Amino acid sequence: MNKKKKGQLLALLLLLLAVATAFITVKISQQDDSEEMAAPEEETFPVTQIDSSQVKEIGIINGEETVNLIREGEEWKCREEVSSEEVSIDSSLVENFLAKACQIIASEKIEDVTELSQYGLKEPAVNITLQWDDNMYIIKLGDYNSIIGSYYLSINEEPVVYTVDSSVYYGLNKHPEDFKKTETEGTE
Repeated sequence: MNKKKKGQLLALLLLLLAVATAFITVKISQQDDSEEMAAPEEETFPVTQIDSSQVKEIGIINGEETVNLIREGEEWKCREEVSSEEVSIDSSLVENFLAKACQIIASEKIEDVTELSQYGLKEPAVNITLQWDDNMYIIKLGDYNSIIGSYYLSINEEPVVYTVDSSVYYGLNKHPEDFKKTETEGTE
């Protein structure tokens, strides 16, 4: 091979190497830019992490209404019957409630709180008690903060307040009729 062809081949290889380097540099730069533009992940705070199958009793005080449920085997029953009639409880509705109550995630955590009344937690809108064996969790749902679009929540009289979105609030804000088994019509 003559010197001219070797020179051309070498120049072609250098050109190819320069193009490949430029391509890789552009790709890396684009990847860095897209990572910078991606929204940072919001920090969340696990509030409750309870095995719902362990919960044996549920108490909910919602204003003047009270719900007291007890697990008997796989079924949930009213702890005390309303008037003289027996209330039939839909256990799947109770399990759905427990799934929400036992795995609460907060968007913010406020520590060293001395005045729970600032957050509507001294006299909460909803007070939930979950009990099993010798354990008890008390979940209090307080005021709504329209500026941040969240409700305040506290656990077990701890000096910590959490903020949760409305789906948590409405998922836990239950009344006695929310657990009643609906009557199905007979077949025609």
